[in-house]
Amino acid sequence: MKVRLISLLVILSGCVLLSLFLKNLEPSKQKVIESNSKGLRPGPAPPRKKKEKAIPDVSEDAIRFATFNISFFRPSAGELAKELSAPGSAQPTKIAEIIQRVRPDVVLLNEFDFDASGKSIDDFQKNYLGVSQNGQPALSYEYKFSASVNTGIDSELDLNADGKKGEPADAWGYGAFPGQYGMVVLSKYPIDEKAVRTFQNFLWKDMPSALWPVDPSNNQVYYSDEIQKSFRLSSKSHWDVPISWNGQTIHFLVSHPTPPVFDGPEDRNGSRNHDEIRFWIDYVAGAEYIYDDQGTRGGLAKDSKFVIAGDQNADPVDGDSREQPGKKLLESEWVNSKLTPGSDGAQEASKKTGEANANHKGDSSFDTAQFNPEVGNLRVDYCLPSRNLDLTASGVFWPQSDSQSADLNSASDHRMVWVDVK
Repeated sequence: MKVRLISLLVILSGCVLLSLFLKNLEPSKQKVIESNSKGLRPGPAPPRKKKEKAIPDVSEDAIRFATFNISFFRPSAGELAKELSAPGSAQPTKIAEIIQRVRPDVVLLNEFDFDASGKSIDDFQKNYLGVSQNGQPALSYEYKFSASVNTGIDSELDLNADGKKGEPADAWGYGAFPGQYGMVVLSKYPIDEKAVRTFQNFLWKDMPSALWPVDPSNNQVYYSDEIQKSFRLSSKSHWDVPISWNGQTIHFLVSHPTPPVFDGPEDRNGSRNHDEIRFWIDYVAGAEYIYDDQGTRGGLAKDSKFVIAGDQNADPVDGDSREQPGKKLLESEWVNSKLTPGSDGAQEASKKTGEANANHKGDSSFDTAQFNPEVGNLRVDYCLPSRNLDLTASGVFWPQSDSQSADLNSASDHRMVWVDVK
């Protein structure tokens, strides 16, 4: 009787200890052990996420430029400003963490709804960039530049020929309100604001041999003479933002051409996308036909240093762009494209998504954006220095699926592209 009592006490003690042990276990391991106790076949604990490989710091004799389409567009005017006025919003938090991880000295942010007061930019810095995100050091930019863009500005014309006026597609750049899908430049180094050139009002007709869309039903230019006379080339704007660094000036040439889709057989958006990209090819070559919003004529001065940046919406090999403007940009005699930014994450994502990606000809490790499976992943975001700058390092921030930072990929359908130059 005494032996049985001792045995019973031992069993009860073991059950209590097992219960305490299970209570303090990680839930995933607890389930494995519980299934064993019930006689079920144990399942493996989920794999641990890898720590994201740190991006190397920029060397003391170099400067890091970056471009990032952050998808900070909202359905109505003022909505983004309200969101950024307080910390804690999920998407801006992720975007801030990505910027803190890459830590560019100068960065273009595409699709940042324009705020003439500049408060949205200041609030993003104060409430998000200026606060450590997930253990990353806080970041601040002393200098900023933003200006009005063509998106949402009513042309008072029927640009898409649907018999209606005043719709988003009838604005000089597609948009539900003025400034939607705007742009912002942030810099740790001084911006020479007096020397900034903007080209928001440059007319498409003033570009020699412009690639006007043609209506295939009659082989005539798709737009009427009235529309051609006033059509602005830039769907947002083109900016030349001079950055003062290390006793020299580097021109940050930024834009965001229209996507070459969402049109018809005339390919009007494809035509415009091509010429928006061509604008920079001509500008860095010093084209005399160009004029800015202040009326000053001419392109970039000979031997000027520059970095062309932005979501160009054109893959050099794949996608729906017309006459490969991305490829032409890379092949410009003035552009240094010897080192192509890339990532393992892009290559992995291409294989996982499949479908259109399986038929792409370009190197998937160079992709910068992840679209739906029918379109696939493409290289559409560029950060291209001039040939008289040494390109020392580059990359695309695209964490792999087994990374602790993989969730950051959901912040935007685009990835940050960066280059170090000196």
